[in-house]
Amino acid sequence: MAGKNKVGEYTGAPADRSAAAAARPVAKWLKRLGLLPWAAPALLFMLCFAFYPLGYSLYISFFNYSLTDPTQAQTFTGLANYLKAFADPAFRVAALNSVLFVILAVGAQTVLGLAIAVLLNRDRPGTPLVRTFLLAPLTLTPIVVALVWRALYNADYGVVSYYLKALGVNIGRGPIGEPSTALVALVIVDVWQWTPLVALMLLAGLRSQSADLFEAAQIDGASGWQQFWCVALPLLRPILIVALLIRTMDVFKLFDSVYIVTGGGPGYATEVMNHYIFKTGLTFFDMGYAAAMSNLLLVLIGLFTAVYFRAIGQLGVTQ
Repeated sequence: MAGKNKVGEYTGAPADRSAAAAARPVAKWLKRLGLLPWAAPALLFMLCFAFYPLGYSLYISFFNYSLTDPTQAQTFTGLANYLKAFADPAFRVAALNSVLFVILAVGAQTVLGLAIAVLLNRDRPGTPLVRTFLLAPLTLTPIVVALVWRALYNADYGVVSYYLKALGVNIGRGPIGEPSTALVALVIVDVWQWTPLVALMLLAGLRSQSADLFEAAQIDGASGWQQFWCVALPLLRPILIVALLIRTMDVFKLFDSVYIVTGGGPGYATEVMNHYIFKTGLTFFDMGYAAAMSNLLLVLIGLFTAVYFRAIGQLGVTQ
């Protein structure tokens, strides 16, 4: 007679065991469907504000669609908008500037953030106060930060320009007026505001590491540098990669400081993908082309994300 033993396994005929095995996936799905009402609000939110805009953007990227057309006609053009983007010199410059901006800004934020986290990891007088001040740039909106730095960079009355002139540096039309320095000036703005975020994330990682590991390393004769390089840094790598991932996605979406400080100029010196997409879609109203470039930006961010997740996976294998 069919039934279950003490460990819950069916002990009946083979046909009964096959039927029980086939019923298990159904039971799992019924159990999951029972949780569906609880997840429905979140799924509905994602459907309305994430998946629908994404799907509509993909849809209109295959059409010639201009908001200035009185008939609002959408003519199917296939991959023409994507091919136009690859042939567009301005888009190629914007893509190159975006990648260069990510490398410079995220690289500087990582190095400086790690240095600050190591310094603040030791309990010294005044350290809690410094940690509190680190939050100050994060409390400001990017628009306010951009307006302040635009005034600081002003070639006539800006503080930065004043001290550069005092040091004998030829600033020409100012740090944001020269094509050779404008992109670096924007990178400095981003580094100033977001390095504290990276520092706080890495500091949290350092504070969570067990003191026993460092005591064991000291007993083995490891120096302070060896303790950091061989013990602290390997344990910190997962958090480091998460910080890199968050900042990379954020920098690719850069818009506020470019729009306010330089407007993408001089020329195309500081033009980035997000700002160029904004101009194409909401200044020239070429929505089909703007949607195609948005999808290419999404693919680029996805490539960087895949690289980071691959690195995280390799860390999980090696540790």
